Amino acid sequence: MNKIEHTPFDSGTTYPTKRKYDLSSGRVIWITGLSGSGKTTLANELNKIILSRGFKPILLDGDNMRKTLFEKIIPANDYGYDSRKAFGKAYSRLSHLLASQGFIVITSVIAMFDEIFIWNRNNLPGYFEVYLKTPIKELQKRDSKSIYSDFVNKKIKNVAGLDLAKEEPKYADLILEHKNNFTPQKKALEVMSVLINEHYF
Repeated sequence: MNKIEHTPFDSGTTYPTKRKYDLSSGRVIWITGLSGSGKTTLANELNKIILSRGFKPILLDGDNMRKTLFEKIIPANDYGYDSRKAFGKAYSRLSHLLASQGFIVITSVIAMFDEIFIWNRNNLPGYFEVYLKTPIKELQKRDSKSIYSDFVNKKIKNVAGLDLAKEEPKYADLILEHKNNFTPQKKALEVMSVLINEHYF
């Protein structure tokens, strides 16, 4: 198996003091949560709202990026700890590359590693972190990709939140917990409300 080599990814060990958003530069809205929590759906809904305000964000989705960027480098079924962290760091770098050129980037990935959250907050322009906090039981009920049932039936392993430890964000800018009738549209409106209140746009 080929190995991805990375330039130094020094996250440091502490979170920086919250910064004001520089509206002259790009921004990164980073949506994280376990598989099935609704990251991609929320990103798409948020994209619609931001488009309606005259901006054109770039959407970076974890599943799509894995297929597009790394299909020939790492096997599609490699979801181990090291591979997940390598992918997460690559997503952070790509988000940085685009945001540093002035783009608004909406990145939706699992990448639940404290090292990545710290690096993002220290390095990504206009970094705003959204955590979709959803109970495992609810994720197992949804299971649109059959990930959780396949795990129970021992068809797969390395499932974040089950046999693979997750590191929840300690300082997410917004935590959206699961509630009945809390639709993706309502979640996107709540994210947008917070962003506007914090003068993100």
